[in-house]
Amino acid sequence: MFRKGFKAAHFMSMNKVGTVVEINTIKNNQMTIGGTTEARVYLVLEYNKADGTVERVSYPSGDLMRIYD
Repeated sequence: MFRKGFKAAHFMSMNKVGTVVEINTIKNNQMTIGGTTEARVYLVLEYNKADGTVERVSYPSGDLMRIYD
C-alpha cells in the first residue's frame, strides 16, 4: 500500500525514483460473469529532473515498487 510522500519506482525503470503525490481511484462499472470488478488505483509520481523541472507520470499501483532509503 502506498501513501503520499512515499518513494516509489516503476518496475521497468527502478533507477528512476519518484515521490507519490496523488492517488486516484477510478470506479469500474464493467460487469463480468463472476460479478463486478474492483476499482482501479493509479498513483502519480513526481520526478525532479537535474535541470530543475518537475515531471509527473501516472502509473497503475500494481506496476510500482516502494523504495526504502
